[in-house]
Amino acid sequence: MTATEEEIEPGFIHGTVNGYTLVVPKEWRKIPVRKGTDQAIKRILDEAFAHYSRDEIVQQRRDVEMRLRDVIKNARQNAGVDLFLPIRTQNKDMLASFLISYAEFGRLDAPSAQAVLGHVKTTLDNANWIELAGVRGMRTERVCPPDRDRDINFASRRVEYLLPVPNTADSWLVASYSTLGDGDPESELSKLFCDLFDAIMLTFRWTYREDQT
Repeated sequence: MTATEEEIEPGFIHGTVNGYTLVVPKEWRKIPVRKGTDQAIKRILDEAFAHYSRDEIVQQRRDVEMRLRDVIKNARQNAGVDLFLPIRTQNKDMLASFLISYAEFGRLDAPSAQAVLGHVKTTLDNANWIELAGVRGMRTERVCPPDRDRDINFASRRVEYLLPVPNTADSWLVASYSTLGDGDPESELSKLFCDLFDAIMLTFRWTYREDQT
């Protein structure tokens, strides 16, 4: 397992949350969505295609890079901070990834965290209260059908963690995980992959900016 740390730059007053830490399996890599993206993509592609000659994989590498950039573009549009994905596990590709997003209502009359989480609990199936990193949040799990209008051709199993950011009125961190599993989102393997994400999230911690006087 390797540790990763990222600032989410929320712009809060000193002494409040300014980022998070997370421990991920050694096969997983992080792509920062807001800055340092190009360098991270290059490192991942260099690693993924290290055992092939350049002539063999030029077009394949371009195709993978294009797909990655499309995913990152969508992540930016969804307030993404970091994208995590596995290079390989036990010499096999693992069809999964997760996105850490940060968002805020930006309104003086924003609903309370309890109200937001209560709404999620009453409107979504498989929504469960959780305690993580000192805050009460919500975990949801669902199967999403293909959406060909968005170029999503396969069903997937998705898990989301919704966490209110401590010491804020209307700010949230969302960890969104998606896996194709073995092609059947209801299979035991697909559910096992979600268990892996749950294990990763157990290592989640906030980081704090020190007070300045």
